[in-house]
Amino acid sequence: MKVSSFKWLFGRNSEFWPTNMNTGMWAWVGHRLTGILLVVYLFLHLSFLSQASLNHDSFDQLMETMAQPLFVLLDFLLVCAVIFHAMNGLRVVLFDMGIGIRKQKLVFWIMMAISAVLVLVGFWLISVLIFGGA
Repeated sequence: MKVSSFKWLFGRNSEFWPTNMNTGMWAWVGHRLTGILLVVYLFLHLSFLSQASLNHDSFDQLMETMAQPLFVLLDFLLVCAVIFHAMNGLRVVLFDMGIGIRKQKLVFWIMMAISAVLVLVGFWLISVLIFGGA
């Protein structure tokens, strides 16, 4: 099967080409990607913690490693993914209940504004709790 036979699906005129996607499609793609990311993270998180909890020394080493700035940044990105996924999921639930269907783009941007506020609060909490800053 030739790659050119899928041009309708992935070509520049396709609805899946990034510049051709509307706000709702971007929300759908983001929701699916963050959902996959969160499931993968959950399995990795549980496997690492269960392995580390078998040995007290390895658990302490894991906690020291997780306190490094790179892992704190990754935790912050995890918080961003959770907030986006939750707020977009709430938007979908509102649509399922019949609320905001005629104003989908507006509801999306309201939810993303709330997400931005929650991300800023999360950043502040991480900076206070982890780094002791104010």
